[in-house]
Amino acid sequence: MSISRSLVIAALLSSSLPAFADGKISGTVDAKPSKYLKDTIVYIKEVPSTKLAAKTFVVDQKGMAFVPHIVLIAVGDTVKFKNGDKFDHNVMSPDGGYDLGTWGGGGEKEHVFAKPGVFAQVCKIHPEMLAYVFVGQNRFAAVVDDNGSFTIDGVPAGSYELVVWNPKLKAASKNVTVVDKGAATVKLSLAR
Repeated sequence: MSISRSLVIAALLSSSLPAFADGKISGTVDAKPSKYLKDTIVYIKEVPSTKLAAKTFVVDQKGMAFVPHIVLIAVGDTVKFKNGDKFDHNVMSPDGGYDLGTWGGGGEKEHVFAKPGVFAQVCKIHPEMLAYVFVGQNRFAAVVDDNGSFTIDGVPAGSYELVVWNPKLKAASKNVTVVDKGAATVKLSLAR
């Protein structure tokens, strides 16, 4: 087969394949009262045909705080909890029904999250320490910034239910449609 004929066949094959072009959802969330905005998560409830390879995420206990304060994962993912301080810490979840025990500085323990939800993480030794592990059906989620802005990138074209989670306030979910290479913009409001 000649080189020019091979190039024509390759061009025809590539033009008949569907383009893989993801979009994004961005927007803002406002909160009344605004002091509760910082712990807000926006996520797509379900993305059909989502197949994810399990990943491991790290949450450190450093300076008497969980770092990061919120971690976004999917069902089947693992969180490795480290102790970056020079004294003992504990990790337990009143929502998840587990207690990983207490361990010293430099140590670490892991937990696999098998079901979706938002799970508070606390240290029984230092009750002022609090973090959240958000476990979704997928990884299409974002924590809002200080101004309430968020962006969820890499969203496949389709129609979705966009949900807001906050530990103190509530918001109605919204239906959002994303087109190939498109950007959907939404405004959401949290209130008591």
